[in-house]
Amino acid sequence: MKDFREDFITVGELAKKVGVTVRTLQYYDKIGLLKAGFNEGGHRIYKLDDIIKLQQILFLKSLGFSLKQIKNKILKQRTSLGFEQIFTNQRKILIGQITNLNKIVNMLNEVIDEIKIGKEISFEKLMFIMEQMNQGNPYTFVIRYFGDEQLKNLARRFYSPEKYREYMEEYKDIFTRLNDLYRKGADPLGSEGQKLAKDWWKMVNQFTAGDTNLLKSLLYAGRDIKNWPENTTNLKDAIEHFLINALYVYFRKNNIQFSEMEVGKDG
Repeated sequence: MKDFREDFITVGELAKKVGVTVRTLQYYDKIGLLKAGFNEGGHRIYKLDDIIKLQQILFLKSLGFSLKQIKNKILKQRTSLGFEQIFTNQRKILIGQITNLNKIVNMLNEVIDEIKIGKEISFEKLMFIMEQMNQGNPYTFVIRYFGDEQLKNLARRFYSPEKYREYMEEYKDIFTRLNDLYRKGADPLGSEGQKLAKDWWKMVNQFTAGDTNLLKSLLYAGRDIKNWPENTTNLKDAIEHFLINALYVYFRKNNIQFSEMEVGKDG
């Protein structure tokens, strides 16, 4: 691929096209951030390389970098390959921003759902939703089954990011294993299925810490699976067709009973 042509544009034209003031471009010139050239008439002009630099400046400035920081970050390239590197890096940054924005949107959706269901949302519940979404938990909706006092107790137990992160790593591992076993058609009554059931029950006990009311709320959430959000469809299928069967057998083998909190098959 050939290099770009040496076309040029005047300072006024450039300012108008990119939405900055002439004074801004003059200031960038003064501090050496974006030096202009001059035509035969003595007017400032900018070539394609300068425009690419300005694009980088405006992009990095939008991300909150200072002009001093930007000066050290600008890539000085003149080839098509160099421009590809610049725009590839910017695309990577923008994708990261999109991910963060989607996380915020999901958080707001959770809050809206809670308001729709409960008509009003408590301070404790709102804070817990925000904390959970900040940690990237896609199943925050489960807290709709918990009372405010239960949420306060959970917040106290998971008071530090490290403690919460440790629990979430175990949580994600178990549900990843669940999905993998379900997708490959494993037998929930086999060794892998029963190991998963054992680890799931251990995780539940760590989460509830002996609080029978919290356990009851958690088990009710599991029985109410038909009302879970659409974005949990894959998990719902794995739970309904694999985990419940595995747990039913595991509980019977280990003589674990719940009386009115019974979890498992109907009847």
